[in-house]
Amino acid sequence: MQDWLIILISFIIFWGFLYLIGKIIKNKKITIYPFVLIAKTGIGMEPIKSKNRAKILSIFGYISLAISIGLMVYFYYIVISTFIARYFVPNSSQTAGFVPLIPGITISLDQLIYFLLAIGIAVVSHELFHALIARAEGIPIKDAGFFLLAFIPAAFVEPDDNKMKSAPFKSRLKVYSAGVTINLILGIIFLLLFVYIAPKLIDGVSLVSVLSNSPASLANLKPGMIIISVNGTSTLSLQSFMNILNKYGAESNLTTANLVLTVKYKGVIENITVFKPYGIPHLGISVVQAFKMSWLVSIVSALYLINLGLALVNAAPLAIPLPGGTIQSDGGYIFIESLSKIGKKGLQVGITFEVITLLMILSLLTISPIRLP
Repeated sequence: MQDWLIILISFIIFWGFLYLIGKIIKNKKITIYPFVLIAKTGIGMEPIKSKNRAKILSIFGYISLAISIGLMVYFYYIVISTFIARYFVPNSSQTAGFVPLIPGITISLDQLIYFLLAIGIAVVSHELFHALIARAEGIPIKDAGFFLLAFIPAAFVEPDDNKMKSAPFKSRLKVYSAGVTINLILGIIFLLLFVYIAPKLIDGVSLVSVLSNSPASLANLKPGMIIISVNGTSTLSLQSFMNILNKYGAESNLTTANLVLTVKYKGVIENITVFKPYGIPHLGISVVQAFKMSWLVSIVSALYLINLGLALVNAAPLAIPLPGGTIQSDGGYIFIESLSKIGKKGLQVGITFEVITLLMILSLLTISPIRLP
């Protein structure tokens, strides 16, 4: 049985069992729908009393609002340009889109833990800053908790509804935008950290896959091997590896190539000779950069990918219908509340835009592997 089918069956059994437990053991703080679990902690927080601290956070709220609006515009730029490239440009090589996080399909099981850790940190930070700005604007937090959407963990805070509705318009917008901004900030921080540490930890080129009956396959190259040199020349970085392949004609069907690869595999270093005959355009391998302390590089890269992705998508005006109601993105709240100032027509325009945006995203979903270093 294929891995993805085992995962799907296990996933359905898990949620079926969880749903039955929820029906039997009724708890006001825990609500379970099909593939959705919502748990409240009952923990509330009062508004911030320090005026100086509240003022600083309020300024952060204004900056957040500007950033959220900018990200919303950038989001539409990405969506529209990708949509046009995919559906209206003949023979376009554009295949980019929105990749859903699906264990065993778009995310390998060995890297799932890094994504879940990154999601946990991103959503907790996101909701924490919603709460901080709300309290700075005089809005108490009634409750906080977490939810599980399919297999994706998330957190939430519930501002006092009456206080939130009666708060000034600008205060509400600052609260909505705070989460987006902290995710953007964290994404940039972890991206810079990745750029700093990655070059210091490169450790060769890792074989991800080997095409059957290819020169690499005939030479007995295997996924998991790490190539550290070619014909005696060090190829620790991916760029140096590609340069050396081009130098010896290994990426051209107009030349023959005889390569001696020094590889590490299961703690053993050995030399493997690969012969690429004339007329064959490549060795038949797929490679990625390998790193020392790969777990650290994977965590940092997952953190910047998830935080930047969450900031961008959350800035978009989106509404996702669920059995118990509708989940609005932060950008959705900003968009709807801003347009509702115009009246009912503005609200209708906002809802229409949210539906169109969701449909465009669904049309651009792309099932392709997301691989961390």
